[in-house]
Amino acid sequence: MPSTTRLDEDRLQDAAHIAEAAVKSGTHPSAVIAVANSGELIWSHVVPGPDNLSFDTIFLVASITKPVVATAIMQLVEQGKLQLEAPVSSYLPEFTGQGKESITTWHLLTHSSGLEEDQFWGELDSLARGGNLPTRRWLYEACCRSHTNFEPGTAYRYNSLTFNVLGELIERLGGLPYDEYLQEHIFKPLGMKDTAFNPFDRDRTAPVYGFAYQTFEDAFISMAQPGGGLWSTASDLMKFGQVFLRGGEYNGYRLLRPGTIKMMVEHRTRGMTQVSNGEEAPFNYALGWGKPPYPLTEDGRSEGSFGHGGVTGTLLWIDPEYDLVLVFLTNRWEAAPLNEQVRGAVYQALVQRE
Repeated sequence: MPSTTRLDEDRLQDAAHIAEAAVKSGTHPSAVIAVANSGELIWSHVVPGPDNLSFDTIFLVASITKPVVATAIMQLVEQGKLQLEAPVSSYLPEFTGQGKESITTWHLLTHSSGLEEDQFWGELDSLARGGNLPTRRWLYEACCRSHTNFEPGTAYRYNSLTFNVLGELIERLGGLPYDEYLQEHIFKPLGMKDTAFNPFDRDRTAPVYGFAYQTFEDAFISMAQPGGGLWSTASDLMKFGQVFLRGGEYNGYRLLRPGTIKMMVEHRTRGMTQVSNGEEAPFNYALGWGKPPYPLTEDGRSEGSFGHGGVTGTLLWIDPEYDLVLVFLTNRWEAAPLNEQVRGAVYQALVQRE
């Protein structure tokens, strides 16, 4: 059903001004904004920064990788190869012990598995700083060595390490290494030609400022992290968002069925909290997608909206009620939440159709 709202392009300039001010102040090296509906790009704005980046620049999108990997998992569910509520150990027998027996794929997708990850990021940091970069196999084996901090399904704690288990499920059940599976079943069919764990065109790849290691390319490319290692462009992420507004179909390719999308993007952690930095806060998540808070705040997002951000300051947000896809890209590790300000400005540009 067509949206009853439209975007006022004059008001969208507020989003542009927010991005320009951040780049000018030096808090963000660059900014790329794309706003689309289910059919076309409506408006875009680029703040090139000192590296003279463009709309076609390839950025490390970090945790926007998570809903992409979750989409591959849901494809396996549709194919009858995977049951979300079955123990992961029934597919990966080595993923057991130390409280892991009851962890399901559902728990992994909602960050409710309870699996310990902090000690392994510490190990990874020591290895990487010593020049011995961990492989994707090391990351999965770390999951198998880990233990649970709480009974799966009883609490929520954001967890990137567990997405390496999802990557292993894709390999075992999908018949291809997970990076190849994503290429064959998501990126190529959707025309996402610049999206990969290893950027195809290094001349168009944005540097990542503030990264912990001197050779960030080596760190991320060697690990190909299913929880945060993809590189992509505004155009490619826009296409990925649009397919969710189109009921799962894009140019004749069926990515997911409408019913699967509905199940995937519904709020699954309503009323739950997690402790972060010593403070308890609501945790709003679907199956691989972030959700707006419930009850809704006044930032304009609809209850049916969903999306994901990344530690490099990136954001992909989709709102079916307004037929809206927003992509925001920048390139600083642990960037300040400029993406939220840009999103707020885009929502303020929504007006009723005459």
